[in-house]
Amino acid sequence: MSLLVTIFLSFIFFPAMWIIAGGTCSSIPYYIIVNAGIIALLLTGITRKIVFALFALMVSGLITFEYRRPDFVILNYDSEFVRYIDLSFGLFVCLFAIAVLIAVLIDSYMAELQRSKRYLLALEEKNREIEAKNQALEKSNAEFMKAKEEAEKLNLLLSEEKQKFERLSFTDHLTGAFNKRFITACLDKEVESSRKNHEKLTVAMVDIDNFKNINDAYGHMYGDYVLKRIAKTIKSSLRHDDIVGRYGGDEFFIILRNTGKEKGYAVVERIRKKILELEWESDLVVTISGGVADVGEKSTSELLMKVDRLLYIAKNKSKNSIEMEEDELPEG
Repeated sequence: MSLLVTIFLSFIFFPAMWIIAGGTCSSIPYYIIVNAGIIALLLTGITRKIVFALFALMVSGLITFEYRRPDFVILNYDSEFVRYIDLSFGLFVCLFAIAVLIAVLIDSYMAELQRSKRYLLALEEKNREIEAKNQALEKSNAEFMKAKEEAEKLNLLLSEEKQKFERLSFTDHLTGAFNKRFITACLDKEVESSRKNHEKLTVAMVDIDNFKNINDAYGHMYGDYVLKRIAKTIKSSLRHDDIVGRYGGDEFFIILRNTGKEKGYAVVERIRKKILELEWESDLVVTISGGVADVGEKSTSELLMKVDRLLYIAKNKSKNSIEMEEDELPEG
């Protein structure tokens, strides 16, 4: 609507009034100045530029037309006094309109300024809220990282405890060697694997000679020390793939993978000699006896019975000795 009114005033009403009311000799130029202000105030963007440019061309055309054809412009003042009154009134209206336009512009500017200040204050308040939230977030992150570190420590502790528990489930708590349940399960697997892969397998059963006398003479704590030292000596004398476990009170069971009977006997005999050379308090001498057998065609239970019988033979002979299973002679 404002565009239509502006176009009507600029290109129809004021050009007609220019010709009818006396052109540059009347008060119409003042109203044209006011109209230019109205164009600038009411219109915006590209519309303002187009209308203002066309209006300027139209005014220039009117001035040029009046200059070339002054007789065409109607000057209908009765006297110079009336003309000056009209000019004065037009000037007053022009000044008043300009003042109003300036006041409107100032009010608009102040309103925009106040709006901008409100936006700025709101923005600052939002920034403070964001800053407070960032600080709270940083604090929460710090607490989260602390909680995460504590959780990781707890998980590590739980993992270590789990590993300890798992070790306890298959190791002997006193000597650190495998326990009887684990060594028996390993023997079943090794016997099956040796037959499947056609590999040699030798086992040995050893125990400490006169261990009860050691406990009676030196006490059970010292007897535990003897057990731990014997277990350590046995483990240090074996290969990484070999297995040793505490089978009974002072009995140890040894599994020698991919090892023949003669070589297995040599390993256990070397262990016996190392234990014999150990030094103890009060000139105590600790020895072991044992039996060595290969798997052959024996079942797990038959293999256990065989090495146990060989151990019994070694104990009854002279102790401090290792008995090896003899090869069976062919019939006939």
